[in-house]
Amino acid sequence: PAADRVVAAMRHGALEGGKRLRPLLVRQAAAIFSLPPSASLLTGLAVEMVHCYSLIHDDLPAMDDDDLRRGRPTVHKAFDEASAILAGDALLTHAFAVLGDTSCHPDPAVRIRLVTELALGSGAGGMVGGQMRDIEGEKGGFSEGEISIMQAMKTGALIRASVRMGAILGGADPRALSAMTAYAEAAGRAFQLADDILDVTATPEAMGKATGKDAEAGKQTLVSKLGIDGARKVLNDTVNEAILALRTFGPKADGLRATAKYFASREK
Repeated sequence: PAADRVVAAMRHGALEGGKRLRPLLVRQAAAIFSLPPSASLLTGLAVEMVHCYSLIHDDLPAMDDDDLRRGRPTVHKAFDEASAILAGDALLTHAFAVLGDTSCHPDPAVRIRLVTELALGSGAGGMVGGQMRDIEGEKGGFSEGEISIMQAMKTGALIRASVRMGAILGGADPRALSAMTAYAEAAGRAFQLADDILDVTATPEAMGKATGKDAEAGKQTLVSKLGIDGARKVLNDTVNEAILALRTFGPKADGLRATAKYFASREK
């Protein structure tokens, strides 16, 4: 049986708050292919477990050293550092057990594709590698192009995986999957840019976490390079790019379109 303390730490880091953006993207992508919400629930859950693990570890003193997440103490503050590390490890590991179960999808070939997609999006060539680049950038500085690569990995890779996993569940053909991937990559850029703008403009109370951390840590973002107005223009252009990528899908893609538009107007 699982140790009670690690389960409590996992629950603290994964439940109570959060936008649940990534499982929403899985659901909205699957809906284009007429899948009911129940058919994408477990896939969305697996992606969110990976996301929550990454937040628990990002908040640790060795990483971003944050005391607040979603308006509550971070896991290492509510428990301790060892419990936070193990809770993140357990969430990451269990995500793949969820995808491998027959209740996720009856076809083992589809389950293998889902596992591979999530592993690629969250590993050294995706989210983890992006986090490493972010840490390196604090020391050496970044060009605009390097910032874009880092953010495409750190934030964009899991958003890309979420959309593609929804499309894989729906049995998307290569052309449809390519269009959805183009949407996801633009949406990932838009989400991160909105986050960087809010780090400068929003209050900690609205965000449920510390703000101004990028400037304090000397991190270079597109906002620091372009200014707020320049960044907002790029954000609007990027949202339009995401919406344009869905032009062949008709009304069934309205959910994904609405999510991209939300990035341009979000306040937390």
